[in-house]
Amino acid sequence: MIIVIPTKDVGEKSFVSDQLGRTKFFYVYDTEAASGRVFNNISKNENHGAGVKTVEFLLNRDADILITPRVGKKALDLLLETNVKIYQSNAKIAKENIKDFLNEDLEELY
Repeated sequence: MIIVIPTKDVGEKSFVSDQLGRTKFFYVYDTEAASGRVFNNISKNENHGAGVKTVEFLLNRDADILITPRVGKKALDLLLETNVKIYQSNAKIAKENIKDFLNEDLEELY
């Protein structure tokens, strides 16, 4: 399973970003490999469509789960047409959000 989290900084110890489309980084965690990678959000400075490009990024990474505090309307409309499940993040670091998700302690939003 692939989990994607927008983060404020690099790595699993970064806090979750409050912005999805304009986040600086994405932490992508593969539960089967038990490892994660950081990706720069190359769309964060787009004038329009950052959320849409974020959805494209999620789909290109074969994301199963998105953990985030919120999703903009355009991105949400697109995500609802996919199999990506969206969960409410907590105020902890990315690593703890993943742990909480795996322990079924995060609320499923969509």
